[in-house]
Amino acid sequence: MKVTSVHREEHAVLVALLRELRLRAGLSQAVVAQRLGVAQTSISDVEINERGVDFLLVRDLCGIYDVAMTDFIDEFEERVTQNAKRPRVKRVDRKRE
Repeated sequence: MKVTSVHREEHAVLVALLRELRLRAGLSQAVVAQRLGVAQTSISDVEINERGVDFLLVRDLCGIYDVAMTDFIDEFEERVTQNAKRPRVKRVDRKRE
């Protein structure tokens, strides 16, 4: 099965960072959506990891949040690295006896 970007751990890091930057900027999803000319649900879908994010959208969001792309990329890479260092907890499904 082909793994799409929305199912990669890095994508979860990406959308969490985008949400955090929106909140830091003090903006609602509705305001961001209006500035982008999209529906509020589009922003929501991105932030809950239901929709892929392309480079141009990230660029536009960084502009709205007043964050330099280089700073965004540095923060993203730092978080991906931190996330990779965390121990993985394996989920165990136990059958009822």
